[in-house]
Amino acid sequence: MTEDIKIEFSSPFEQSVDAFSHNDVKGDIRLEKRKMLPNLIIRSLIIAICIGLFGYASYMIGTNIVESNAAGEMYESIRVENALSEIKYSPSLLEPNPMLTFKEMLNSNGDYKNYIGGFDSMSDLESRRNRYRNFKNMAAQYEDTYAWIYVDYTKINYPVMKGPYTNYYLYTNYKGEYSKEGSIFVDSGLSDVYSENRNGVFYGHCMKNGLMFRTLKTFMESANKNTLAKTMNIEIYTEEGLYIYSVLSGYRSDYHSFAKISFGSDEKYLEWLDSIVANNTLSVRPSYNAQSKVCTLITCSNNTSNESERYVVHGILKSFVPASQLG
Repeated sequence: MTEDIKIEFSSPFEQSVDAFSHNDVKGDIRLEKRKMLPNLIIRSLIIAICIGLFGYASYMIGTNIVESNAAGEMYESIRVENALSEIKYSPSLLEPNPMLTFKEMLNSNGDYKNYIGGFDSMSDLESRRNRYRNFKNMAAQYEDTYAWIYVDYTKINYPVMKGPYTNYYLYTNYKGEYSKEGSIFVDSGLSDVYSENRNGVFYGHCMKNGLMFRTLKTFMESANKNTLAKTMNIEIYTEEGLYIYSVLSGYRSDYHSFAKISFGSDEKYLEWLDSIVANNTLSVRPSYNAQSKVCTLITCSNNTSNESERYVVHGILKSFVPASQLG
C-alpha cells in the first residue's frame, strides 16, 4: 500500500512572514513614539485654537446682535409716538407706473416715482407735538440734550446730544454709557440758542444694524433719491420750537469744509454756501442768500478705500413753528 505524500507550497511572502521575528525590527519603538509626540501636541493645539476661535466668533456675533437689539429698544422706549394709543396710518398706494426699462432708469438719474406713493412721515401736527414732547422729556432727564432730530423717508428719529467737546458722544449714549452706536451729536462749538447758528452740524454713526444715521446713507444710495429729496423735510426740535428744513444739497466728500460753523462775514458765508451747492448731486435747486440758515447731517460712507469720506446732506431753513404751538 502506497502512503500518500502531502506537499505544501507557500509563497515567498508567507515564508518571510513565518521567518520574521522581533530581532528583525530595527530601531527603538519607544523612540519613534517620542518623535511623534510633538506633532500630536501641535495638531491638538491647532484643533483647540480653531475650536476656541469659532466659539469666540460665535460669542461676539451673538453679543453684537443682543447689543444692537438693546440699543434699538432703548431708543424706541423714549419715543412718545410708540405709545399704544397712537393711531398708525398706512402709506397711501398709487397706481403702479409702467415698468421702466434699465436704460430709462439710468437716464432718469433716480428721478422717477416709486410704486409706493408715500411713506408714513408723521408730518402731521400731532406727530410733531409728540416729537417735541420727546425732546422735552429728554431735556428734563439728561442735561446734555440739545435737540431732537427727525428726517422724512428715513428712520432718523433721535435725541441729539451736545458734549463738552465734539466727539464726546461718539461712543457714548444719552445715558452716559459706552455704546458702539454712540449718539446723534452736534459740534460742541454751536450756540446753545439754536437760532443763532448759521450752520447746525449733526453727526451720527452709519451703523450696519440700521441705527443712527445709517438711513442717510441708504437715502443717498437709493434709486429714487431725487424724487424723495424734493419733498424731504429735516426737522430739528429745540427749546424754542421746531425748525423745518428742505434739502439744499447732498453729496459724498472727504474734504471736510462742510462742517464749518464760523464764517466771519456774510461774504465768507455766501462763499461757503456756493461751495456746498456746487458739490450737490441731487436734483434740488432751492434759492439761498447770506441770510439763509442751514443744517448739515454727516455720516460715514463706509468706503474702506477712503475712510475719511462722508455722506453729507445740507438742509435750508424754510419754516419755524414756535414752542407755544407744540406744547
